[in-house]
Amino acid sequence: MSTDVLTALISAGAAVITAVTALLLNYRGFSSIESRLTALESSTNARFLALENRMDARFNAIQADLKEFYRLLADHDKRIQRLEDKP
Repeated sequence: MSTDVLTALISAGAAVITAVTALLLNYRGFSSIESRLTALESSTNARFLALENRMDARFNAIQADLKEFYRLLADHDKRIQRLEDKP
């Protein structure tokens, strides 16, 4: 083999080795990023679930307060009506 062919083969081999190494390192990096994103997603889901539970509890408390308010309002309306009906 001539020196030119040997030099070309070595250069091409080095380029291929560099490309394969970069792909392998990139793959590991993507795996690491994927695991981080999965962890972030699970913690975000947990936060949203906790927020949803707190909001449900607040809505239930507001609903109970409104029921009590309207019950008292009806009671007061009855009392006022009785006072107005007295001779």
